[in-house]
Amino acid sequence: MTKQPGLPQRIADAIRPAMLDGLQDATLHGAAGRQRINEWADWIAGTVAFQVAGPIAAERDAFADRVDTLSDVAKRHKDAYRDAAAQAQRLEARVAELERELAGLRAGSADDTGDAQDAHAGAASEQPHG
Repeated sequence: MTKQPGLPQRIADAIRPAMLDGLQDATLHGAAGRQRINEWADWIAGTVAFQVAGPIAAERDAFADRVDTLSDVAKRHKDAYRDAAAQAQRLEARVAELERELAGLRAGSADDTGDAQDAHAGAASEQPHG
């Protein structure tokens, strides 16, 4: 397995062949040399931007998209949790209300049973014995 070259090596490998071809027999002094060097500096900057800045910007944009997606998911989960907690509180209040109602019905039923037993006992005591 070959070792992957580092970023500086990849940039140098991209620039070197064009530099050698472009500077072959070039005059690098005086006004013509400054112009030639400025053209090559611009070309190198463009190559580095393409090799380095472009992929970094694409990675940054992809990361920002992932962050936005995760933030949106987290917000939806937070809203769903808040709604579920409110629903749970409403259900707990309703359960307590129904338990009070059931206790009241049971107490009323016991009173009715007690009244019926009292009436039955009273009727039995009014009958002559024997």
